Amino acid sequence: MDAIVLLKDRLTLARKWTNDLIADIDESQWFFQPGPGLGHVAWQLGHLAASQIVLVHMRCFGRKFEDCAPADYMGTFARGSTPVADPSKYPSIKVIREFFNRTQAEVLDKVSTLSAADLDYATEPHPMFTNRGGAIGMTAMHETFHAGQIAMIRRLMGKTFLR
Repeated sequence: MDAIVLLKDRLTLARKWTNDLIADIDESQWFFQPGPGLGHVAWQLGHLAASQIVLVHMRCFGRKFEDCAPADYMGTFARGSTPVADPSKYPSIKVIREFFNRTQAEVLDKVSTLSAADLDYATEPHPMFTNRGGAIGMTAMHETFHAGQIAMIRRLMGKTFLR
């Protein structure tokens, strides 16, 4: 399996896991917060999309955040943002879902344009990777980390394990 196919597979598998976890969470529960400042489902999905923009579009392709999403999403969802349980502080769930799905599709499209050699292209310094391949791989790993948080939210809601 070539590296591009593998990375796309990891991104797709991580997204399938996240989608499986949220499939039976009613949207009325999307702002359930396990504790102050902890991410709820709405924030988790917005955060994953914002992170894909930062890790792939910005680090790998030199784009600006606001070329991919409204500039205020950076403060709402990106690293360092603090989740709050107030739905009025967020876009609608429909918009968050669209952002989540659209960003994944765009990332997969952009990754498809790369060659295996392109994956070695250096990115700006990061403690977890040094090149495009590492940034894309980290995107999938990051999603599974947050999927674990969603799995815990599910358990706190009284839902059963999926696996």
